[in-house]
Amino acid sequence: MADDLGFNDLDWKDSTLHTPNLRNLAFHKNTALMTNSYVNQLCTPTRSAFMTGYYPFRVGTQAGVFLHMEPAGVPTMFPFLSENMRQLDYSTYLVGKWHLGYCKKEFLPTNRGFDYFYGFYGPQTGYFNHSADQYHRELKRVVKGLDLFEEVGNGKSVPDFSQNGVYSTDLFTDVAMSVLDNHNSTKPFFMFLSYQAVHPPLQVPRSYDKYCTRVKNRYRRIYCGMLTAMDFAIGRLVEYLKAANLYENTVIVFTSDNGGTSNFGASNAPLRGEKDTIWEGGTKTTTFVHSPMYVEEGGTREMMFHVVDWHATILSITGLEIDSYGDGINQWEYIRTNRPKFRRFQFVYNIADHGSAIRDGDYKLIVGNVDRKMSKDKNRTRLFRISSKISLTIDVLLKFQN
Repeated sequence: MADDLGFNDLDWKDSTLHTPNLRNLAFHKNTALMTNSYVNQLCTPTRSAFMTGYYPFRVGTQAGVFLHMEPAGVPTMFPFLSENMRQLDYSTYLVGKWHLGYCKKEFLPTNRGFDYFYGFYGPQTGYFNHSADQYHRELKRVVKGLDLFEEVGNGKSVPDFSQNGVYSTDLFTDVAMSVLDNHNSTKPFFMFLSYQAVHPPLQVPRSYDKYCTRVKNRYRRIYCGMLTAMDFAIGRLVEYLKAANLYENTVIVFTSDNGGTSNFGASNAPLRGEKDTIWEGGTKTTTFVHSPMYVEEGGTREMMFHVVDWHATILSITGLEIDSYGDGINQWEYIRTNRPKFRRFQFVYNIADHGSAIRDGDYKLIVGNVDRKMSKDKNRTRLFRISSKISLTIDVLLKFQN
């Protein structure tokens, strides 16, 4: 899972960028490229939906993200995907970003179904120093400190001070490969490799500058380097899987947790909006599923897919017979063969005090604000008809009112 990846930010959409490994995977004969894949507008809501299979408003993560040192977490009454995979006798690993709460031991990854965790708990850290530096709402001051930890079970967390100066994209990829080196080959595995890239802060080794010389905007040029670094890391991981004889029967899913932020170099063109909005640019993302053994028919998949569907879909990959889980439906047959067993026609973008949106077929209803800024739109209701060509084409309700 990428972090804050703009809808337009891959080199088959913007030729000034450089993502050859992702392009090769996305257009492989054994890849399903999903063109109507939706997530939530922010990190924590999407990650909770991915893990629980429930919309954020059902689990209490609809209002925003969990900040550093915030007393918040996803209620343990909602089993995580990792817990269900472990019950199916899969080894479960999480490397990278967590962002689902750490104020209590029961909220930590190895108490939520993961056998092993290495990464950071909060929303963001420095890519090189792995230190958090964020304003705390309750304390009304900036919180600083290392956020790089390893867990080996039961929430036993140990900080890792030894990686100062190591770029997190490379670090997490190296850790992922090391974990698989030590994996018991008699068991299947589920690994959630949750990259920090391309979330702010904008930091990347200078060695990636040469791939982004055609990008004019300074912030986007750094962002391009971060994206290329992640692309190269994914390419390195795929080569590792091949060398370890794990590639053929592994299912690789690539997606993002939300749209990008234009102030930090991202582009969601041609969609309207960005991260932290319920416009299409904040909630529609590039997603593909690659597997030489299991994806029988490659190509595009145009049917609607929402992040809550991953829970049932991934459980189905294990061979479990399941139609739905929580708010999600099993779309594995459609991904695998391009012949849908179940279809999604509706989903909830979000339901929150500041604003809500739902989708029904080609129509999108927005009530209130599109972001968390309480503005003049808080009492406004809008109905749009979504076009496959552009973002929000017609304000249908306004047209009818006129």
